[in-house]
Amino acid sequence: MSQNRIIITGSIASGKSTLANLLRQMGYRVIDADKVNSKLLEKDGLNYRAIKESGLFDLAFEEDRLDKKKLAQLIFSDKDKMDAINNLTHRNIISTIEQKIETCKDQIIFIEIALFFSMKEPIKYDQVWLVDANRDLQIQRLMKRDKISYAYALKKIESQAKRKEMIDRSDFVFDNSYDLDNLKKQLLEKLKEVEKNR
Repeated sequence: MSQNRIIITGSIASGKSTLANLLRQMGYRVIDADKVNSKLLEKDGLNYRAIKESGLFDLAFEEDRLDKKKLAQLIFSDKDKMDAINNLTHRNIISTIEQKIETCKDQIIFIEIALFFSMKEPIKYDQVWLVDANRDLQIQRLMKRDKISYAYALKKIESQAKRKEMIDRSDFVFDNSYDLDNLKKQLLEKLKEVEKNR
């Protein structure tokens, strides 16, 4: 039986990680693209080297140390830099995820990818699950989580794919504008359907 690959995505502070953690608690395998990238950004990792050798992000380096906060400020304030870093890093992220999937024996695998709709590199998948939330609630969550201003939170959210496009391109949309119990209820209902169709 072939593996069922399900993408979990959504804009920043929508609740992707909350949904992913619920799935882990239920015993499902979830691969986190951000964690994959964090490993690749370690000194001498593939993405660390790609970014350093490009010469486009020198302001984010202090000698050989990559300052991820400075890197984020650079890419969220300049669309060209955002596109450049995506071109430099996404292929390595996808390749590493594919390697992890190949060694996994689970029949259902979830892949959490925040920037899924911005990725130019292809990844094989069967379904896309979008986690969505009220825009004002997203901004509040992001300001609180990252301790940033309203203007910077809004800029980060608006730098990602547009909400309507994400909804149109997804197979299922979770509304995470309410509490955790509500999200869990939506997830359990959807998992019944997935398990039944295996």
